[in-house]
Amino acid sequence: MEVKVSIIVSCYNQGCYLAESLDSILQQTFSNWECLIINDGSTDNTEVVANSYIQKDNRIIYIYQDNQGVCAARNNAIKKSSGEYVLCLDADDKISPEYVELCVKELELDSKIAVVACNYMCFGKKHGKVILEPYSLEKLMGHNLFVNCSMFRRIDFERVKGFNENMKLGLEDWDFWLSILAQGAKVKYLKGFHFFYRMKSARESRNQTTFVVETQKKLRKQIWENHKDLYSEIYSSPYYSVEYLLVANSIEYRLGKLFLRPFRIFRSLFD
Repeated sequence: MEVKVSIIVSCYNQGCYLAESLDSILQQTFSNWECLIINDGSTDNTEVVANSYIQKDNRIIYIYQDNQGVCAARNNAIKKSSGEYVLCLDADDKISPEYVELCVKELELDSKIAVVACNYMCFGKKHGKVILEPYSLEKLMGHNLFVNCSMFRRIDFERVKGFNENMKLGLEDWDFWLSILAQGAKVKYLKGFHFFYRMKSARESRNQTTFVVETQKKLRKQIWENHKDLYSEIYSSPYYSVEYLLVANSIEYRLGKLFLRPFRIFRSLFD
């Protein structure tokens, strides 16, 4: 029996982009999927767009909740889903037609793989290609390495009790990957570019410089607190574990461009 994939599309006032995201899901070469659109209290046309797609395909499910943040939205949707494998896709981003099929193939081939990730292309206000850094747990302890739509196993989601809903200001994906991979599970990178990240204007994005400067220290400290056992095996304090690794491993950080998006975008590549 073919495995099932749950695609979680969280949306907060991104109705103008939602159709593009859902179209990329409808184009998947892998057919045994369900898509749960979780509207996190949007005040735009998200519900109208979502309802139009429910009529197109019965694999699409719509859920509304009062605004609770992206972590709560993902957790609530995943708990209502039924797939063995899960991927979370923001409502303004897209995936390639073969992405789900390729991810499933890797997870089926090796039970020790916990996360399947891919390189990505940026579109919108700026364009470019981003190659993921080679994975190691030590690097992941320093900064996030993966796109937020990397596929993972439901069993791991349940084991770590989902996304940490206290990570309301960012870095929620990094925190989640650390939880899943802390025990040494494997990560697989796909060849090619299968994720498409929308670059928006500074006014549209939560990753504005002022916001980054004011919150990054607090968030990095929170990462250390959340994974104290993992970090304390090597480092004696949050300063040495998080601050040092960020400086050592992140060009973006050295340039003063550490984003709070759950993965790293090197804007200088596109200037």
